[in-house]
Parts: sequence; structure tokens; C-alpha cells
Amino acid sequence: MNFSLVGNIVDIELKNIYKGKITIQNGFITSIEVLNETADPELNYITPGFIDAHIHIESSMLIPSEFARLAVVHGTVGTVSDSHEIANVCGIPGVEFMIENGNTVPFKFHFGAPSCVPATIFETSGAILDSNDVNTLLERKDIFYLSEMMNYPGVINDDPEIIKKIEAAKKNN
Repeated sequence: MNFSLVGNIVDIELKNIYKGKITIQNGFITSIEVLNETADPELNYITPGFIDAHIHIESSMLIPSEFARLAVVHGTVGTVSDSHEIANVCGIPGVEFMIENGNTVPFKFHFGAPSCVPATIFETSGAILDSNDVNTLLERKDIFYLSEMMNYPGVINDDPEIIKKIEAAKKNN
């Protein structure tokens, strides 16, 4: 879909608002044109979207597609999502569900490989993700990083299994 928008562009980097035209082709911004150095009070404002830099979507009690529907109206267009909670219950199939459901909407989900399933040794969980499972997830093109390493004592004390998870992340960039 190709189209253009005219409005007051909020330029965060230059700390300026001006009347402008944004052209979109095939889902990508291809040009931003300044039409007037000052804002036009009659026009709507065009702002960059927010990216939630750390979220556990499961905590919202919503599936990713429903979370996106509600978040986007408040200006959030993407997330960096740690799905360790569903992995605690369902393991890798839970992570796969989150990815597949997130792919049904035009929202940018960036899922990571849960690093601590279960979160602690004191937790009873429905699944366990060991370093082999973490490596398998990190090899996927739709997994972007190693999620929150909650077991900092394991890092500090060189726990072999925790170190293997970190090494898997390094190996998979």
C-alpha cells in the first residue's frame, strides 16, 4: 500500500514540530518533506511510535494480538518481550504460541529466548528450559536475544548451565 500523510511532524531528534508530508511505499517511509517550518494548528500531529523495552505480555493476561490492539491506540508500536512466564507453564510450545499469535497483527514483537525457566530453584514450573533448549530458540530467526537473566547468582558463581546459556547467546549473536 502506497500513500502520503500531511500533518504536523513531531521531530524528536531536532526537537521541532513542522508541517510536513510523509510518503509510505510498501509499508516503509520513503520520504519526509518539510512543507512549512512551522506547525499548522488545523492539522493533526504525526509522532514516532513508542517501543516498550521490556515487557512480559503474559502479565497483562492477554494474548499478543489482543495486547497489540490495546497498546497501539496509546502510541506503542512494538515491544521487546520476555515470554518466560508462558515458558514456565508450557515450555517451548508456549513461546512458539506467543510468536505465532503475535505474527497475526501488524505490531512489532521482538521475542527473546527465556533464560530462566523455572525462574528460581524454589519455583515449581510446568516446564524446564535447559541450555540446549535456549540454544535451539536462539537459532530461530524470530528470536532476537537472550531474555532477562534473573539467576544472577548463577552468573556470579559460574554455574555451568547458566554460563552455557550465555555462551549460546554469544554464539548466536
